Amino acid sequence: MRVCVSGIALVLAACNAPPPVSHEPPASVEHPVPESELARVRLTDAARERLGVTTGAVVAHRGAARRRMAGEIVVPPGRSVTLTAPVAGVVRARTAPRPGASVERGEDLYVLTPLAPVDRDTRARAAREVEAAEATLAAAEARLERTETLAQSRAGSRRAIEEATAARAIARADVDAARARARSVRSTPLLADVRMRVTAPEGGVIARVLVVPGQSVVAGAPLVEIAAVADLWVRVPVPSAELATLDSEASATVEPLGVGAGSAAEARPVAGPLGADPVLGTVDRYYALTEGSFTPGQRVLVSLASTSLTETRAAPFSAVFHDAAGSAWVYVVEEDGVYHRARVDVVGRDGELAVLARGPAEGTEVVAVGAAEIYGTEFEPGH
Repeated sequence: MRVCVSGIALVLAACNAPPPVSHEPPASVEHPVPESELARVRLTDAARERLGVTTGAVVAHRGAARRRMAGEIVVPPGRSVTLTAPVAGVVRARTAPRPGASVERGEDLYVLTPLAPVDRDTRARAAREVEAAEATLAAAEARLERTETLAQSRAGSRRAIEEATAARAIARADVDAARARARSVRSTPLLADVRMRVTAPEGGVIARVLVVPGQSVVAGAPLVEIAAVADLWVRVPVPSAELATLDSEASATVEPLGVGAGSAAEARPVAGPLGADPVLGTVDRYYALTEGSFTPGQRVLVSLASTSLTETRAAPFSAVFHDAAGSAWVYVVEEDGVYHRARVDVVGRDGELAVLARGPAEGTEVVAVGAAEIYGTEFEPGH
């Protein structure tokens, strides 16, 4: 009886429950346009001739599969030089070197004033040297005076006068040197009176500056690091599970991040330092750049060749263009003078062909020259 009453109560509660509240969707898209219904562009014969529009076909492509990985531009081992102080001293510079600045071979970077040995009673010794030099000078002048007197009375020779004159000149030079040393001891008692030029052993870019002008350094202290950027490498951390699937002798394609594939550069494999990351499970592979403009530390996208062959499609490389968001497109020819956009995914380049992972079917005719101009007619300036 209790079970029946409880069941009836539950049924009545469910009947009296409020209806579920409908929630408004957080976003809505009005008039969505699929890519298959993008705008069509019509050009007259005169416009096509003026723009120089030519077409090409999407063809079948059979080649090595490509694997895209992140890489980093690095300075090759042995091409980074750290200049050190040959002796202890004080660093001076007319213009202090700055990181990132270019330097030429033999260019002056610093002037090093060596530190003189610290002896006891340095000032007293300097004063004694001055007094001794002055006494020697006085004796030399007196000797010259006596020699000249004897020569006048025909008791001396001309040679004696010359020797006495030379002794006086040497004594005067000793006095000048002793006085200069005394002044140096009074102003900078620990600095020598010589200067050493620190020059760049080779051209490159200043990577690090480790001292400032006026700083005292010990012998062997690092002053500045110069990186030779004429020949750069690319370091690619490759997952260890994929090492066997990559062609170790094939060249790689290096592309800056955020830039179209037209800025890609070729790089050849080279033997580099052994490096691995046990946490990420990667092994470093190195490639030497043969062209392009890159900076040490720059992150890049590297396309590596695989040992397996794939069947895919390819379009003329000049047919591919990129919009403001970085998406790749081609213009498909529907009929003479009528074109519409089609999205493509470019995975590599083979000569004058852009290898596609997605795009129009084989045999489709696309605009090979003039795609960017047609894109400009599809949108008003500013898009």
